[in-house]
Amino acid sequence: MYRHWLNINIRYRRLIFLIATTILLVATAVIGFMYFEGLSFFNALWMTVVSIMTIGYGDIYPTTEEGRWFALILVPLGAGIVTYGLGMGASYFIEQHLSEKVWVKRMDKQISSLSGHIVICGFGRVAQQVYKQLRDDEEDLQLLIIHDNEEDLKETIEPHVLRIIGDPTDKETLRKARVDHARALITALSSDADNVFITLTAKSLNEDIEIAARAERDDSEDILTKAGATSVINPSIIGGRELAMSIIKPTGTDYINDLIRSEKKEFMVGEIDLGQDAAIIGSTIDDADLRKEFDITLVAILRKEELISNPDLDEQLQAGDKLIVIGNQEKIEAFTVNKNKGRKPR
Repeated sequence: MYRHWLNINIRYRRLIFLIATTILLVATAVIGFMYFEGLSFFNALWMTVVSIMTIGYGDIYPTTEEGRWFALILVPLGAGIVTYGLGMGASYFIEQHLSEKVWVKRMDKQISSLSGHIVICGFGRVAQQVYKQLRDDEEDLQLLIIHDNEEDLKETIEPHVLRIIGDPTDKETLRKARVDHARALITALSSDADNVFITLTAKSLNEDIEIAARAERDDSEDILTKAGATSVINPSIIGGRELAMSIIKPTGTDYINDLIRSEKKEFMVGEIDLGQDAAIIGSTIDDADLRKEFDITLVAILRKEELISNPDLDEQLQAGDKLIVIGNQEKIEAFTVNKNKGRKPR
C-alpha cells in the first residue's frame, strides 16, 4: 500500500492529504463542539467553519472552559491547514506557469536544430489522420505541426510532439519551422488557395523538399502540381472511389482496408532503394526470389521515373531501382537491412 501511495504524483498526494486532513479536522471539531458546548449539528458546523477560517466569533462562540480550550487548539490547526492549502494552490499555478515557459523554450531550441523532418501544415480532420498514420508507421520520424489553435493539438497529439502555434501560410512561420532543412511538407488545409500558397512558399525556401498537398477541387490538382507539389491528393475523389468499390467489390475492398488499417501491421507497402552495392543487382526477379528469401512480394519497380507494374520474372534488377513491395513490416525492414547481403546473381 505504501508503494502504491509513492507511485501517485506528488501533486495529487498533497491534494489527497489536504482533503483528508480537512475532513478529519472538521469532523473532529463538529463532534467536539457538540460534546463540549451542547450545540446542534448545524451550530457546531458553523462554529467549526468560523474557527478554522479565523474570522472571529459573532452570534455563536464557546461558553464553557472546555469548549474554549478546544477552540484554542482548533484555531491554529485550522489556520495551518488553510495556509497550507493556499500555499499549495499558489505553488500549483506558479509551477504550471514556469513549467510551461521552460517547455516552450526547450521546444523552440529543438525546432531551431531540426533537419530532415516532416512538416504538417494545418490540423483538421485530414491532417489528424496524416499525423496518426505517420506516427504509427514510422515511430522515429521527426514531425513538426503548424496550426493556429493550440487546444486542437492538446486534444490529439502527445506532449513531446513538436509544434508551432501560428499561421502556416505565413512565410516567417515556415522559416521558423525550418522548411529549408525539412525532408518533406504536407499541406492539408481545407482551402486550396492556402495549400497553393504554402506550396509556393515552401518551394521558394527549399527547392528539394517533397510536398504532398491536399486538393478539394478537381481543377486545383493541376495548379498545385505546377506550384511544385510532388503529389496531390483529393480526399473527396478517394473517398468516393472507395464508397463505390465497397458496393461493387465489397469483399476485396474490405479485405484490403482491414489489412492496411490493422494495428498489427501484418500488411503494408514498402519502398526499398537499390544502391550500387546491393547484392541482388543483376539478378532476375526469379533469381532474387524475394518471396522465399524474405517473405515479401514485389509488385512494381520504379526505374528512372518509369513504373513497371507486376514485372516479369525475367526482369533484371538494376542499381537505382526503387522496389515497391508488400508484406509484414518486420519482413520489409529485414529486407531493407539485408539487401546487400543477399545471394549473388546466378
